[in-house]
Amino acid sequence: MSNIHILSEPVHSGKSTLLMNWTKRQPDIAGVLMPDVNGSRKLYDIATQTYYDFQVAEKQEAGTIDICKWNFDEKIFELGRKLLLNAAKQKPEWLILDEVGKLEMNRHTGFEPAVTELVKLYRQETGNAKLLLVIRDYMLEQSFTHYGLNQEMVLPKTFFL
Repeated sequence: MSNIHILSEPVHSGKSTLLMNWTKRQPDIAGVLMPDVNGSRKLYDIATQTYYDFQVAEKQEAGTIDICKWNFDEKIFELGRKLLLNAAKQKPEWLILDEVGKLEMNRHTGFEPAVTELVKLYRQETGNAKLLLVIRDYMLEQSFTHYGLNQEMVLPKTFFL
């Protein structure tokens, strides 16, 4: 059985909220979630239960990554990459990355290159440590090709209830 798992659901289907509730019931968990808080996207460090302002109102000259209608602070992506890679060294039972999408697969930015490093690391993992990647449903097939993932890694939404 693989140590890499996927949660894949449509946009705005409550993936982050589902995982936020699930993480509260897990004793050994780390990673990042990207919930909407009062209409603004945040980066949430699961291990420290800390929120970071992630979404910026307008595209700035430097230090901003734009995707569709969103503008994100590149420094927070950098922080997220560091949090993920540092947490992986501790080998929590679950390491969550919410989410892997167009930025990572099409533009090789966002949480890259950490995503590629984590997939490689957890592919070699022989213990109980597991990586959970949140991938939007319309990006799932592309993730199979891009990261060498497969359908068997996809967990049903009910797993997290």
